[in-house]
Amino acid sequence: MTDVRPGAVHGAPDFGELARLGVEAESVVDFSSNVNPYGPAPCVVAAFRNADIASYPDRECLKLRDAIAARSGVSPSSVVVGNGSAEIIDLVARTFLVPGDRALVVGPTFSEYERASALAGAGVVRFGRTVAPEGVSLDAGGLLGAIRSETPGIVWLCNPNNPTGDVIGAAEVESILRAAREVGATLVVDEAYAELVLGGGEPEDLTPPLGDGGLVLLRSMTKGHALAGLRLGYALLPPGAAERIERLRPPWMVSSPAQVAGVAALSAGAEKHLRRSVGAMKKELAYLVGELRELGLAPVPSRTNYLISPAGERCGSGESLRLKLLLEDGLLVRDCASFGLAGYVRLAVRLPDENRRLVGALRRIFHDEPDGSR
Repeated sequence: MTDVRPGAVHGAPDFGELARLGVEAESVVDFSSNVNPYGPAPCVVAAFRNADIASYPDRECLKLRDAIAARSGVSPSSVVVGNGSAEIIDLVARTFLVPGDRALVVGPTFSEYERASALAGAGVVRFGRTVAPEGVSLDAGGLLGAIRSETPGIVWLCNPNNPTGDVIGAAEVESILRAAREVGATLVVDEAYAELVLGGGEPEDLTPPLGDGGLVLLRSMTKGHALAGLRLGYALLPPGAAERIERLRPPWMVSSPAQVAGVAALSAGAEKHLRRSVGAMKKELAYLVGELRELGLAPVPSRTNYLISPAGERCGSGESLRLKLLLEDGLLVRDCASFGLAGYVRLAVRLPDENRRLVGALRRIFHDEPDGSR
């Protein structure tokens, strides 16, 4: 069984660490969080600024659930809204796992799947992707075999995957779902980054198999719509399973500002803003990949707004490069050691001038070139 560690490693600034290092948090440029750098759409900002914060929020999130259901083509009774998808991950684990169960995690991936499973009393079994300079691959046959032999209560699959940025097609996901159903497992597909796929087409629609049970789709509104500070996510699942989750949740977990911002984020204006952001990020991703290759690094091909790259021989580890960039340049990247990839860092696409600032710092580190862009 996996140890439950209270201090799980995540992206985003650790304000306690910054204080200990004497780094001003306001001066840090955060490449460690995979969030839309262009921020929320103006209509979303206006919505949460006008929210009623003197009254209790709607504990059932009715308007937001209706809007999500209409967008997703499901019934509102199939929608569960949470204080970020991290809350829903915890609720899903507590709903579908009992002590002594096993949870199968397809990694390397987001640590909260393991943590939530272990807190629910389950043993954690890992099945790993292969990460190589030419790309990321998943042994689908091996995974199906692992599901059938381990008979887990839950299979956790992040798609697009964090931190590797690879995307699995619907046909392959559905084959995993069939194997999970054979052993009575629930397949949880975390689509937090579905809106931030920059190349090769969007992830395919996985809502049709929901009606047959055994499937939970997780979505986040904090990534593409840049609502990380508000915390907002949701799940799509059969109504009966949604009711089981709701019984575990304390009331008023989703604030009024988050609810109205979520409704606004599903509007045509917010969608237009997101499409523009994705187009701009696609260009910047290509720029970063090209520059990293010129530096002699081998970034792993990614279809999302983030990628992983070797930290390089000069730094030796992702943590060494992370600290060097943070202390010398005020640039924060994600060390990938907690993913089992100690020699890698994860970089999210930022604004053009910020991306060029990062490249300039990397040139200085790896080639002893003066800082600054060409």
